[in-house]
Amino acid sequence: MKAQSEQIPRFGAKPRILVIDDEPELSRLLLTVLKRNGFEACAASTGTDGLRLSGEQNYDLILCDIDLPDIDGFEICRRIKQSPKLRPIPIILMSGRLAEGNEAMALKLGAADFVSKPFGVEILLSKVSGHIRGSKGEP
Repeated sequence: MKAQSEQIPRFGAKPRILVIDDEPELSRLLLTVLKRNGFEACAASTGTDGLRLSGEQNYDLILCDIDLPDIDGFEICRRIKQSPKLRPIPIILMSGRLAEGNEAMALKLGAADFVSKPFGVEILLSKVSGHIRGSKGEP
């Protein structure tokens, strides 16, 4: 299931992505797709673990589900954007819940983007690549 997307040119290490999602199958799929397309990726299955990892490692982007068992993705976004150290990291919030205000709320809280589940791999990879390039000041 390798998608054809452009690789992000970067000197040294591959771009690092943190996936925060409590659905094990989706997390495994995202990790596989991201790694096959030139990213380093790791996953957290709870908001608490995601927040901990975001502060312990340097990430170029965070993909975060809204519907988590402990802390919802909106609150994770809010906390990350309040941290001077973590604020520059682009966050893409994801949800399978069809609530009209989810995307607006995500953007209002500082998320770089919002993706509705289910989503196409090509679209997700394009958004991930674009936001990483943008956060690095690349075209």
